[in-house]
Amino acid sequence: MTMKDITKHSMKAVILAAGKSKRMKSGFSKVLHKIMGKEIINFLLDSIIEAGIDESDICIVCGDNLNDVQRIVKRNVKYTVQEQQLGTADALMAANDFIREFKGDLLVTVGDNPYITPKELKKLIAHHQEKRAECSFISAVFPFTPPPYGRVIRDENRNVLGVVEEIDASPEQLAIREVNSSIYLFKNEITYPLLSLIDNNNAKSEYYLTDIIKLLKDRHFQVEAVPTDDYFISIGINNRWELSEAQKKFNEAHLKYLSLEKGVTILQPDSVTVEYGTEIGQDTVIYPNTYIATGTIIGSNCKIGPFVYLENIKIKDNSTVNSSAIITVKEE
Repeated sequence: MTMKDITKHSMKAVILAAGKSKRMKSGFSKVLHKIMGKEIINFLLDSIIEAGIDESDICIVCGDNLNDVQRIVKRNVKYTVQEQQLGTADALMAANDFIREFKGDLLVTVGDNPYITPKELKKLIAHHQEKRAECSFISAVFPFTPPPYGRVIRDENRNVLGVVEEIDASPEQLAIREVNSSIYLFKNEITYPLLSLIDNNNAKSEYYLTDIIKLLKDRHFQVEAVPTDDYFISIGINNRWELSEAQKKFNEAHLKYLSLEKGVTILQPDSVTVEYGTEIGQDTVIYPNTYIATGTIIGSNCKIGPFVYLENIKIKDNSTVNSSAIITVKEE
């Protein structure tokens, strides 16, 4: 039986996407912000579906952003609403109708992380099933002081004891560089009844989903932390600077792909952006200070730039576009 066969019949996923955009300083939800022309929530959905979970087995927990999320997702997923922002455990409980009767493995992720990859999700699933754990989650070890994420607490034998949120951590715990990525896999029939036992006795007076780990350990269930090789996997997008860093990281990888796999010459890549949802033909040369946005199709053996912005336009083979004008064709 393949990984897709296993996940299709025994797995569901819940995406927690109801958070506000306070640190983003934005009038709309952070999960709707775009990186390389693609919304953050769609990065996550693509990875979950590619990992083998059918879109009809995915539920997105929204807040005031429900209509906007539905508008941009355009997939056969389920939706539910978290009426008040009372924490991640409360957000999962908002999906009560979706998970209450489910017996199987439940993937739970935050909605603001575009770095989650199908490879890492498959690694988590395989480890979880091999160890027959009641809970597994992806952790990340930072080579420097981590962001303000929950620290993974282990005993002397490296067994997971729990996760402590930074705001509640002691100085010794703050020195720990292994953090929780907020990407979980639960044996739902075991963990679901414990959700109602989580309290809000903490510095933020919120219901933390991380508290499920201690509840499981107290009952002698198995909890596994699965370290990722790339600490970026754990990073969510909370502000404009993190958004720009994500744009840079994904753009660099995309330009490398175009260069090595598609035969596109890119001069001074640091000054060139090519969004997703574009096509560029072989032997085309992209000159410095060029931005090619989603919906653009460029033929073979073209010369594009410098100082060109293209969006939703088709460039024929052997064409040259090298003005400083903005060339934009908007869809009706």
